[in-house]
Amino acid sequence: MKYVYFFLFIAFSSQAQSELIKGSVLSDIKFSSDKELTYAMYLPRNYDSASKYPVVVIFDDKARGAAVVQQFTIAAALTGSIVVGSNYALENVPQAASLQIRNLIREVKDRFAVDENKIILVANGINVTSVASVAQLSRGIHGMIAINELSLDENLLEENSSLKISILSGDEGKAFYKLKEYYTSNDFKDTIIGYQIYDGKDWPEAGYLAGALTNILLDDATPIAKVEEYYNSDLAFGELLYKRQRHLYAYSFVSKLKKKYKKFIDIDSQKKLLNRIKNNHNYKAKSNQSTIVSFSEKGLAKEFKYYLAEDFKNAFFDNLGWWGSQMDALDASIFDTIQSKLIRKSSIRLKAYVQYIVEQQYTASQFEKTSFESALFLNILRTLVNPLNQDAFINVISLSAREGDYNAAYFYLEELLKTGYKHYEALYTIPYTNPILIGPEWNDMIKTYLGRSKYY
Repeated sequence: MKYVYFFLFIAFSSQAQSELIKGSVLSDIKFSSDKELTYAMYLPRNYDSASKYPVVVIFDDKARGAAVVQQFTIAAALTGSIVVGSNYALENVPQAASLQIRNLIREVKDRFAVDENKIILVANGINVTSVASVAQLSRGIHGMIAINELSLDENLLEENSSLKISILSGDEGKAFYKLKEYYTSNDFKDTIIGYQIYDGKDWPEAGYLAGALTNILLDDATPIAKVEEYYNSDLAFGELLYKRQRHLYAYSFVSKLKKKYKKFIDIDSQKKLLNRIKNNHNYKAKSNQSTIVSFSEKGLAKEFKYYLAEDFKNAFFDNLGWWGSQMDALDASIFDTIQSKLIRKSSIRLKAYVQYIVEQQYTASQFEKTSFESALFLNILRTLVNPLNQDAFINVISLSAREGDYNAAYFYLEELLKTGYKHYEALYTIPYTNPILIGPEWNDMIKTYLGRSKYY
């Protein structure tokens, strides 16, 4: 009897797969084990359940399954890959997120003709940390495309030392500096095999995704004809960037093709395209301006890093005004429509960098012996570099109340409420505020913004 059930299962699976439309994006495929969960999918036009295919499994931070799978269709057609994108968000708890990631991988492996030696994970933004953790711990994961974020651990990588990672870094992304450090670090030179900078901060164009995927799949076993396909695809995208007058991006993309292909095929056409870009008058002008802006940006970044360490260590409250003026200047540059694009993007990166290093310092301070003054300074600084950082406001309120500075606590309570904070009950559980939370000032403030209060 069990053989009958097995036959029926195989027949059902074959029928289900035959009903899937090949060469098109299917937006809503239900999990076989959980009908509440769905994912989007693309199957190659020549898909045959008797063959084996690389699979790309995507976890978008906004759960845009069909949209991101569509963005990968050029890469999928080029490499003959299956592409899957989750239609649900990953949990914030690492263990739960890891389970979700592994479940989707298992679902695809069980239902489709997957080459289990060529499983590639893709993630962007807040999803990258969880996905990277799974990739590093799982020897069955061949590669990962990390978009705008990455977290690597040398100890974790020992579990999957052959993992290949390709980084796509938006030039307005919050982790721009962090990703560049990863790419230039000798610690991960055998793991990070690709790095491209693209325009913006959301999903990169299809050409970048195709280049990142072929970076991971390209190896000594790749047939020369297929290598040439990959090469021609990358060249065509570089040419497209050039024709669209995006000279700096074109140069950056095309220049990296030498390292990618020189050991496999003749790259004379890459050299010719690169020379055309370099000799273009507009490229030269943009390159000169970029050099000047980059020099200034690097100097400011070093300055921010130095002063953060000094000001935190010595609790230099007098320097908070300097930090505030620096943030105001960056904001003015970001929102100045007359400002050049290069300068505006530089300001976006610097602001994100300051927010990143300040939060990094805060995280480190939680595991160190930190004086009250330094803790208060750091949390006030967190509110200055990111006025929507509600956790920082709550910490300042708590620290101020702890020292009996109730006027400061009231001030930062109002600043917290101005951010749109709505957690009514939590406002009455902030540490060290017991002496003031039953008073009129505290309750009147809450009532003004939330329409009710507990004690008045």
